[in-house]
Amino acid sequence: MCSHLLPVSRRLAGARDIMRCNPSFHHEVRYDCVLVNFAEPGLHFARLRALLRCHLPSGRRVDLALVHMFEKSRWKPRTHWAGCQIRNEVKEYYFLSMDHVIRGALLAPVSGDPNEPTHIFVDTVDADMFLRADM
Repeated sequence: MCSHLLPVSRRLAGARDIMRCNPSFHHEVRYDCVLVNFAEPGLHFARLRALLRCHLPSGRRVDLALVHMFEKSRWKPRTHWAGCQIRNEVKEYYFLSMDHVIRGALLAPVSGDPNEPTHIFVDTVDADMFLRADM
């Protein structure tokens, strides 16, 4: 399963993020992360676990995602730098409207353990993400 996200930012006109959630993407597990727009200030992240398209009797189509959210972590790396954001993946599932997804995000696990819940947000993917993280 994949979803094509068009960027909200004008700086990335013509670009799009292809977000994947697949238990066997080229024989590897792949569940991408996304940046989510909530009413609360700050950056909010989620890991896609399933993508759903609902067709309502009114003819309206609603795109939903089943996600694991990330919450701020108390874990600190040995080398802490300005803007360092550490997040823990929450194991509970949540439904999220794809209308609230801004773009893809890169969160790297802090260890090689496949069940590692703690991740570091990588803000150097592109200038748009760097500027969002600096807010």
